[in-house]
Amino acid sequence: MPVNKILSATSKVIGKVEKSKPMQWAEKKFNLDTEKALGLATVTSIVIKDGVGCYKYVTQSLNNKKIPDEKRKFVAALDLTNGILMITAQIAMYFAMRKYSGPLFEKLFQKSFNPEMSKNIASRIRMKQVQAGEPASRKLPIEKEYNKVKSDGLDVFKFVADIAAATIIGKRVIVPCIATPLAAKVQKKMEAYEHTHHPERFTEPVAEEQPQVGEKLDITTHNTNLLKRYYNYH
Repeated sequence: MPVNKILSATSKVIGKVEKSKPMQWAEKKFNLDTEKALGLATVTSIVIKDGVGCYKYVTQSLNNKKIPDEKRKFVAALDLTNGILMITAQIAMYFAMRKYSGPLFEKLFQKSFNPEMSKNIASRIRMKQVQAGEPASRKLPIEKEYNKVKSDGLDVFKFVADIAAATIIGKRVIVPCIATPLAAKVQKKMEAYEHTHHPERFTEPVAEEQPQVGEKLDITTHNTNLLKRYYNYH
């Protein structure tokens, strides 16, 4: 297929996607609040990826013949519990951190963004004007630019803090601490379900009777060649 046809077909697909209702809705959200929409899109993509991964891990564990039968369900239960906890913890930590990332930014950068700092910046600009031989302006319109810098810094900080809380604290700290105990409980429930609905899988095979140690065997009833030689010899 020529390159021009590939580019034409690709552009048509992208154009239809951009004009679709979901994309129009997403575009409005990004225009209203870019930071919030970007954070939600990022967390949503991570959650979907972890959901698909959880399904694949559980399926592989249940069908993996290399894992012993008695441990296979526990491994699958651990994968299932770990996947559910990762998704839940990331969503919870993301929305919880959004309530505190703003106040945390104000506390950490209170020396950089405050009314006094705005006045000091204006004074320094006037000093630079005097040093350059220019007339010093008494009123400098820096509040708009100053507030924009603060707003952009807050957006970046909130995005990084919210995603870090979801993926690092929620996924890598909280989940490992509680995944294994919960997996053991899930395993018990799975075994109880199997015992109830498939009892034939847990029936023990009947052991064959074996002669006890020290028990005398009646070998005279067996007519073998060795016995014939024994009788002929005597």
